[in-house]
Amino acid sequence: MDLETLATLDAAGALSPEERREFERALAAAPVETRQAIAEIRELTVRLAETAPAEGPPSEVKIRLMARLDDAAPLPPPGFSFRFAADDDWVPHVVPGIRMKRLSSNVDRGYVTLLLDVEPGTRFPPHHHSENEDCYVISGSLFSCGRRFSAGDFLHASAGSDHGELWTDEGCRVLLVVPPEDYLPAR
Repeated sequence: MDLETLATLDAAGALSPEERREFERALAAAPVETRQAIAEIRELTVRLAETAPAEGPPSEVKIRLMARLDDAAPLPPPGFSFRFAADDDWVPHVVPGIRMKRLSSNVDRGYVTLLLDVEPGTRFPPHHHSENEDCYVISGSLFSCGRRFSAGDFLHASAGSDHGELWTDEGCRVLLVVPPEDYLPAR
């Protein structure tokens, strides 16, 4: 390395003790003009270092960086799938006022797990259950079988049963485990 580079590294404290001794020996043997130029480089480097903020970057920088890292999160390991609340892949249901999101499918066992968002005032027509249907109310409420089901309540309908009309006054979000042919359009 040349003396100018070594002077900059020395002023920044980046030389090892041995490199610093070699630099001092070379500097002592250099012409006067070179020593003066090196002194100016050292002084400039020190001044630049003094202008750098003593603190790290603002906390917002870390927050933004961590958010980007979250967005670049690794794929799920084999055998796992993830669905996040922020995933915006809702599709309209055939009944107006309902949108749904498929969370998972189990083709071998013949069921899908769906999340349904139901708008206030929506009515779901009477229907037949070809297989078992499980419904867990996450938020809001719905009326079925003459009862009001609220957040945390669960309803099971066995295969072969007939369901009367369901409705919600305030809207609701429900988790359904149902056979795909009962809720998903044919492909």
